Amino acid sequence: MDQGLYDQIKDTDQRKIQFATQADIDDEVNQLQDSDILIPFKKFYNAARVRGGQRVIEDDYIYMRIDELYMLSAEMNAKIGAEEDAKTRLKQILAERFDSAADYAYVDTLTGQALIDEIYLQTRIEFFAEGKSLLALKRNKANVVRGTNHLYLAGEVIPYNDDRLTLEIPLLEVQNNPFIN
Repeated sequence: MDQGLYDQIKDTDQRKIQFATQADIDDEVNQLQDSDILIPFKKFYNAARVRGGQRVIEDDYIYMRIDELYMLSAEMNAKIGAEEDAKTRLKQILAERFDSAADYAYVDTLTGQALIDEIYLQTRIEFFAEGKSLLALKRNKANVVRGTNHLYLAGEVIPYNDDRLTLEIPLLEVQNNPFIN
């Protein structure tokens, strides 16, 4: 997880405990290493896992969660001006992530671009490591700043239209598909 994104997660947000921190390393010296800080240690993993122990995968693959539909609905509603619907959808997700409604009451004060930005932030937090960030980045025409905890490109701003974020079509497909110009 990017340190900058992790720092934006409120301490009362249940999603914050999904990531290994220094405290986890101190508690589980035999399982975790310093390089494990901010990995999604407790997200979609079998509770009975043992490091290097699960050779036969018995867990379900999750391709899409209902939360994605709620966040997409919130994003779409905010962009078309149906802000009350957008706030309702966003708060339905946040209600599952916080113990107290006071922790996400600030959503009611958001309007316009601030609401869209908050939905985008919550989307990034909610779907971290699920393969949803690239499309959200491109839909929102946002920039991403690589965190200081990354070894590669630390601190670099990467815009949504950077060539590195565009997957190339294989040459054989370009040559053999008459529908590609």
